[in-house]
Amino acid sequence: MLSTIFSHATLGNSLVAICAGVVAQTAADMFGFVAPFDVALSILCLMAILLVMTWPENYGDSKAALHTSFVNAYKTIRQDSNILYLGLVQSLFEGVMYTFVLEWTPALTEANTENERIPHGLIFAAFMVAVMMGSSIFKLLSNSFSSESFLRIVLLMASFSLAVPILLPSNAAAIFAAFIVFEVCVGIFWPAMGYLRGKYIPEETRSTTMNFFRVPLNIIVVAILYQNFSMHVIFQFCVGLLLIATIVQFAFCLNCKKQGIRYQNLAHIPLAPNEEKQEMN
Repeated sequence: MLSTIFSHATLGNSLVAICAGVVAQTAADMFGFVAPFDVALSILCLMAILLVMTWPENYGDSKAALHTSFVNAYKTIRQDSNILYLGLVQSLFEGVMYTFVLEWTPALTEANTENERIPHGLIFAAFMVAVMMGSSIFKLLSNSFSSESFLRIVLLMASFSLAVPILLPSNAAAIFAAFIVFEVCVGIFWPAMGYLRGKYIPEETRSTTMNFFRVPLNIIVVAILYQNFSMHVIFQFCVGLLLIATIVQFAFCLNCKKQGIRYQNLAHIPLAPNEEKQEMN
């Protein structure tokens, strides 16, 4: 159930993003490069009005202290190393993903040796189609494999795809194809990681726990972009971080085996050894 929800959420998000890319490209072609921002502003204003009129306020638990929430989240991370592994993988991957969001345009521009006009809106729409494909692939993989295991391959594929701008910096077609592969990996990663968070991190501390890992995520992005590195160096950083994420994911799987956790596929809750005995009885 949980895996299906995350897969559908990624699919729906991709569909909206595809439409946004096409609309943005059309607006830019008709009225100039500023027009997509004007369209986005109009939609944001409409959504703000809709939210104010239809959504009730959610004040949360007014008795909960901020300090207590962070202390409990810290204890949760210390007590379960699996949570630490998941948080590190998410921080590393999303740090690379946000860096990619800012760098794919200049990467394609540098590779565009013929100085042709690049249809950024349509390229973005193509990326979102790739994300949607990734969410569908996630559903297929989840029928036979656990996300703990196939996420290792996804992270490795993502690192290989971002190595293409390093190896073939002047080949725009190869770079575009590699970016499509990376976006497919993003489409698989989002629902898989969402499912793993729901399975391994306690609900009462989940939000605060993941906020801890927002700190290294932001540090990664700012550190890479602040130094004004060349495109070659930036993608070297991205590949390195994804390889580290792959290693951490392998460590996470080994740790699960040490704890005696057995998982059949993504749709099943992992069984501890004592639960297996009860099931056999």
